[in-house]
Amino acid sequence: MRYIASVDKKRYELDVELRNGRHVVKLGGKKYEVDLRRIPGSPVYSMLIAGKSYEVDVRREAEWLNVSVQGELYRISVKEELWATAAATTATSAESGVYHLRAPMPGLVVDIRTRIGEKVQQGQALMVIEAMKMQNELYAQAGGTVKEIRVKEQDAVDPGKVLMVIES
Repeated sequence: MRYIASVDKKRYELDVELRNGRHVVKLGGKKYEVDLRRIPGSPVYSMLIAGKSYEVDVRREAEWLNVSVQGELYRISVKEELWATAAATTATSAESGVYHLRAPMPGLVVDIRTRIGEKVQQGQALMVIEAMKMQNELYAQAGGTVKEIRVKEQDAVDPGKVLMVIES
């Protein structure tokens, strides 16, 4: 899967594959084998790259990840390439008064934070999807009323799948 990450106004393209329980990350023409494991009950991950161990604290803030690695804080925006395309499609539909919340990546729905008929505001957390051992909150890109919820907790979803429909 290809991701687009922005750190300090620099843009990076990453290709990530899962092989034998490890992530293979291609960045800048180089491949890295990464073992990433979440420490249960915390936002901290143990990460092993080329034999070197890192403790990584990951906290989501709206559309950003605040990532602390060995005392250095990075504010990172990460988008899956397919999600960026889906977001452009969604923006067009939002102009017509209908917004489709789509899965940005393959994953498992672990929490639905709204219900049909509820009014939501732009930026409100609507759902949590777990992917690659990370929980990702999905936020409303437009305000309105939830008209449909097309998944339930523990459903596996593919990138681009419509999860929820919101009318303004």
